[in-house]
Amino acid sequence: MRRYRIMACVVLLAMMMFTLTWASPASAKQYTVGLIVKNLVNPFWNYMKQGAEDVGRELDVNVITLAPIKADNVEEQIRAMEDLIKRKVDGIVLVPADSNGIVPGILKANAAGIPVITSNTRAFGGKVVSFVGVENYDAAYSVATHVAEQLRGKGQVVILEGVPGAQTAIDRKKGFDDALAKYPGIKVLASQPAKFQRAEGMLVMENLIQRFPNFNAVICGNDEMALGAIEALDAAGRLKGTIVSGFDGNRDAMMSIAEGKLMVTLYQNPQAQAGDAVRALIDHIEGRPVPDRVVVKGTLVTKANVDGFLEMYGVK
Repeated sequence: MRRYRIMACVVLLAMMMFTLTWASPASAKQYTVGLIVKNLVNPFWNYMKQGAEDVGRELDVNVITLAPIKADNVEEQIRAMEDLIKRKVDGIVLVPADSNGIVPGILKANAAGIPVITSNTRAFGGKVVSFVGVENYDAAYSVATHVAEQLRGKGQVVILEGVPGAQTAIDRKKGFDDALAKYPGIKVLASQPAKFQRAEGMLVMENLIQRFPNFNAVICGNDEMALGAIEALDAAGRLKGTIVSGFDGNRDAMMSIAEGKLMVTLYQNPQAQAGDAVRALIDHIEGRPVPDRVVVKGTLVTKANVDGFLEMYGVK
């Protein structure tokens, strides 16, 4: 009789464990969030995609990544937001291509009750839970200051700006300008948009080379423009003796620094920018407090410390 009681207890315990195991997944909601970036041509946005999806796997969150077919097209970004709203996602992490132009899309998400967090680039309207990213003004100021110090406070420079209307481009340009203004011996010959794109950076640089027979440095709002500028300078035989700076810290930029072509960039940890934004979004959805500003630390990269970053990218 005692043996039967023990067997019954074992069977009952097994049934209870089966019930708990079966019920657990059903009781835990899997969230779905959208990530909208500016494009998937620039490696930087692919790093953001990777960072968001890595945190998604860690938190058991489904991440849908969308990007315009035409790079930096805000109308396509708004349509992507409308698509995510129709899918009834739990939240959206947004990298605006145009800080003003994206506002109608944010307002549509607000009306649908879907929380929005901006990452990397701020929006200039609508309700957002938080902004996650590097302080672009401070980072750009440090890059331009480094270039000015390498020039010993004297010389002629040109600036390649990003996409007009994007908060990142605006803040970086202001950071460059304010830093260079402290060096009266440095003259800015020209400052032109190259839309954060490598091909555009090369084209704009070719035109500037024709306009100005002499300049000492090219300060660029991102690495892709800087790498395009380097191609143009190299082809014209003017790369040697010209300082070129970038911003972002992508793999190609790190390799260019190691090769002695690009002098400096600013690593702004795109994986963390997107990953921290996903974490903050889930915290907000689950009712935990989220600050309205989450700062991701940027790092100035030169030949002195590039080896560690090359190792991070798997380059030996």
